[in-house]
Amino acid sequence: MIRKAVFSGSFNPLHEGHIDIIKRSAKLFDYLYVAVSHNINKTNILNINKRFQTVKRRIQTLKLSNVKVVLNEGLTVDLVRKLNCNYLVRSIRNAKDVNYEINMAQNNYLLSNKIETIFYVASSKLKDVSSTNRRELMKQKELLTKR
Repeated sequence: MIRKAVFSGSFNPLHEGHIDIIKRSAKLFDYLYVAVSHNINKTNILNINKRFQTVKRRIQTLKLSNVKVVLNEGLTVDLVRKLNCNYLVRSIRNAKDVNYEINMAQNNYLLSNKIETIFYVASSKLKDVSSTNRRELMKQKELLTKR
């Protein structure tokens, strides 16, 4: 059986924690789709099309032949079905993430019991890296350059 997975996120912005999960997932799955998605709960620094292009360019530099970047403007579970995948990749950095991700995995399983969620634990050197932190740093730098 071919193992196909989707790693979905807003990638707002893409950071080394994401890259680590992509590299590790590319070793486990025959095909990995990195889905750039919209998250209504986040303030995006770039629109979804620009984030898609940014992620696509960065992933191309990794030269992972089994990884493809796709745009996801709907429910992730629908994209997983459309791409005929069996797995959804998610990552966990801390206890707060565990609760959120378990809830999300259970909801996705209710929507489609043919999709299994695979959790990666963030590597210790990247456990504190988050898009939220990156956005805050970018805002601070922007404010400093305006002075």
